[in-house]
Amino acid sequence: MGEAVQAEHHHAGHRPILTCVLPPDFRIALDGAETLLVGSREAGRERAVHTWFVVTPDGDLYLFNYAHALRVARWRTDPWVRLTIPGGGRSVEGRVQFIDPAEVDAAVQDLVVDRWGMWGATTPEGLRRMLRDRSHVLVRVDVA
Repeated sequence: MGEAVQAEHHHAGHRPILTCVLPPDFRIALDGAETLLVGSREAGRERAVHTWFVVTPDGDLYLFNYAHALRVARWRTDPWVRLTIPGGGRSVEGRVQFIDPAEVDAAVQDLVVDRWGMWGATTPEGLRRMLRDRSHVLVRVDVA
């Protein structure tokens, strides 16, 4: 990406209203997409990488990643993200919310196991162990 990104102002008058549910047009644009470009900020610049994702039937988008990945470190410092459909498609901005392993519901768990089974999350128990042991993280993206 390489473009400068302005830091958000953090007072009540400038905070967007966030919701877990993706806008309907963005959700439709995701149909058939294998990955998203997920941008995050570091030192005033936006960095983006292709990332697999899952979307629940209710429209919540989740990302699963190694806990020590550079993007996860950036999310811990600044939870802002930009989700972009690859190929110049539509984008939305939001914030990642780290999910506590005890709060992963069965429907999300099944989607993650199905999508990322080759990463060792081949069973619900394996996924819970990876999250509990903090080798991996699960985040939900709340969009503006």
